[in-house]
This record gives sequence, structure tokens and C-alpha cells, in this order.
Amino acid sequence: MIAAVVLTGGKSERMGRPKALLRFQGRTFLEHVLAAIRDAGIEQTAVVVGHHRKEIHEAFPALSLVYNPDYNDGMSTSVKAGLKALPRGVAGAGIFLVDHPQIDAATIALLAGELCRGHVILPAYGERRGHPVFFAADLFDEILALGPGEGLNQVVRRDPQRVIVVPVANPGVLLDIDTPEQFENLLRETS
Repeated sequence: MIAAVVLTGGKSERMGRPKALLRFQGRTFLEHVLAAIRDAGIEQTAVVVGHHRKEIHEAFPALSLVYNPDYNDGMSTSVKAGLKALPRGVAGAGIFLVDHPQIDAATIALLAGELCRGHVILPAYGERRGHPVFFAADLFDEILALGPGEGLNQVVRRDPQRVIVVPVANPGVLLDIDTPEQFENLLRETS
């Protein structure tokens, strides 16, 4: 079984409000990401919250959330919290960023289908690599050993031989929304 970890723990300082709750095409960013994960057949998902824990809980009272009290120490702390919350025996996990609302089920299923022991799966649109990134479970200990401020890219770059880059047709793997201007552009381009 492959699981998902959705990261919503950041402060969203440039956006000025929780990115998980931004509305796009009738749903929040978090709803878009969770629906794509579900439609791809992934049944186990950990949604990691931090700075905006209260607002996200109020918007999704039925959703089981994983709180990362160390969210100020970087994104890898939220990844660690999410991995620790997954059930034992998963074959791997996709790490999803909530500010990628255009990720789709077909892309997720393609990436998950490539996951194998000892490997990292990265999507690429054109020449650029994007998200989500999938890690085999036997690499989780390397992620859990990351120090404060160390990012997942250290695990990805540690051994290029174990990285599988998968070309995808969805430019949404590259599109992260960090600022009000980017959000307005997304709304304008997709209306």
C-alpha cells in the first residue's frame, strides 16, 4: 500500500492567509489535493498542519489532522510528522504540497505505479522536476534522520542512481501558489 502525506504546516507568510483554504474552482486547495489523491486510489493520507492548525481544523472538523509543533523548523519536520503518522507496512509515500492545487489523479497514479523499493520517484514536466515526490518506505529512515533546516532534496540527491524521473503531461506538478499575485493569475487563467 502506498500512502500520502499532505503538507499544510507552513505560515503562508507571502500569501497572508492559509493556502490550504484558498478557494479554486469551487473547492479549497486542500480539497483539490485530497480528491486527486483519493481518485488515484491512495487510501492512507496524513494531512500535516502547523501554523494554521486552528483554521484548517475549523474548516475540516471531520478530517483527522497530524499536528507538527516544530513547523517553524522547516518543511522536513512536517514530512517527518506525516511519515510517523502513517500505518506500519506501507510500501512508500507521496509527499504533497497543498499549494499545488492542479495535481490530478492520473499523474498521481502514474507516479505511484513507478514506486519500487529503494527509489525516489520525481515527476517532470518538460525539463523541470516538480511535485509530488514519492519515496519508498526503506528510505523513510533517511528522511527521519534529517536535521533541522535540512530538506528532502538531501535525500533525493544522496544517490542519483535511485532517482526515477517520470515525464508527466500535467504542468500542475510545477505550479505552486505562494503569493496573492500567483493566486490571482491562477484564477484568471482557469476561469
